[in-house]
Amino acid sequence: MSTLSDLTSKADYIASKNNQLKAQWSLYQNSLTQAVTHSNKKINHDFSCGEERGVCFTLFDYFSVSISLSDDFYSQDIVYSLDMAHSNEPHDFQTFAHATLSEEGLVDGTVDIKDKSAVLEHYLNKISAIYQCIFDSLKSNQPIHPQLEKLLSHA
Repeated sequence: MSTLSDLTSKADYIASKNNQLKAQWSLYQNSLTQAVTHSNKKINHDFSCGEERGVCFTLFDYFSVSISLSDDFYSQDIVYSLDMAHSNEPHDFQTFAHATLSEEGLVDGTVDIKDKSAVLEHYLNKISAIYQCIFDSLKSNQPIHPQLEKLLSHA
């Protein structure tokens, strides 16, 4: 049977680990938001929302991208998703990529979340398939939504 002292020690450890991860998540969100909004690259992104759970950007004044931690307690899984809902429909965010956030402040083991240019480059690599799909659809004069659905079904 655990003593009150044991439980207190375990509770402190759990809270400390969770708070450290939340702090890293907050720093990642800030770095990503600042990197995108202050970028001199023309990536057609607008910051549309931010909250404890995630960040949203609007691409080309139409497509919504959400970056959030998965719903699990102490989740280190960053989820990148695209809203596939048509106008006037409820949101339908579908995952297209994942990354891992460490307590040490690294994304995917190599990207320092304090380095805004590295965070931006990592993010742009994650969403490049979305841009490529939109580009290819426009170049071939094909409807974009069905092509995105195909892409996301393989993600």
